[in-house]
Amino acid sequence: MTTSLATHYEQFLELLTRDPRTAADGREPLRARYGERADPSGGSQPVVLTRDEWIRNQIDLTLALGRLLTEDDVVVSAVPYELSFIGAEVDRVIEMVGASVISVGTSGTICPMPRLLGLIEQYEVTALVCSPSFAAELAGLAVSLGKRPADSTIRTIVCVGEACSTERLDRVGAAWAARTSALYGTPSTPTVAVACDHGALHLCDHRLRAEVRGGPRGELILDGTPTGEVVELWPADRRCDCGSPSRVLVPLGSVAAAVRGPDGLVSALDVERIVFGHRRLAPHFACAVRDGTFHVACAVADSDAVDTGAMRRAIRGGIDEALGVEAEVTIVGVQDWSTAPS
Repeated sequence: MTTSLATHYEQFLELLTRDPRTAADGREPLRARYGERADPSGGSQPVVLTRDEWIRNQIDLTLALGRLLTEDDVVVSAVPYELSFIGAEVDRVIEMVGASVISVGTSGTICPMPRLLGLIEQYEVTALVCSPSFAAELAGLAVSLGKRPADSTIRTIVCVGEACSTERLDRVGAAWAARTSALYGTPSTPTVAVACDHGALHLCDHRLRAEVRGGPRGELILDGTPTGEVVELWPADRRCDCGSPSRVLVPLGSVAAAVRGPDGLVSALDVERIVFGHRRLAPHFACAVRDGTFHVACAVADSDAVDTGAMRRAIRGGIDEALGVEAEVTIVGVQDWSTAPS
């Protein structure tokens, strides 16, 4: 931990001691953030973070990003803000680490992707915090404009907001010639698991009580509340190579994007791993479940140079053989990705 980061960490701890409301007072804790999350039916449910919960989430995220960023970094934060906690948290933490932040959100109204590419060049941006899909689409746009993402100043990409396999994360990193890392949170708890130096996501179990409904793989229950997210949670006696005692959590996507296979629950991430066993694919990926069937869209850099029909059949067959579930697969060129079915 650098001196600067240690100082900010102490400031966080000092803030935690200032809350005038305690359980002994018989009053509710101070509330800091209001937001929304989608329930299983697709409706919106309000969520709230207390002041202390908000600070503790930031502490864990600061310690995680403090290993990836320095005061010399210029960071684009392309993270949702609307009724979400993660965008504001990421921006605050980047500042606490001491890096500079360019916050563009994800609406694309004021800062669409072509303008963002210009800002990356203008300000010599060194790090990007966004979803893996956003990073892939931004790289594809750069290529279509005659640029080489690998030649940009970006050297670190932190992926948030969407489950992503190691295979696709590596593909995103290769597109930008950057190291990649991931963070994991839910709409109600923005920082649930943070990455170690080996790339594994470790549960913040010093403040969160996590269970998995149905065994080691199933819906994540945080502090007794269902999250609507599917994960794998390593048993307590299985340790990561980094040596951390905190359990490893593997995000697998939403409950709505999972189906029952012959050997148990099959997630969109399981499908993604099969898809990215094909080397000629770009890092673009979309997957949805309709009527019990996975509908997958992926992309190739040059569709004219690839037998997309043969690749489509190979991917479908690989998913069926490995997972025992049905999938419809669409393959397009990167230049046509915006029109691909989702």
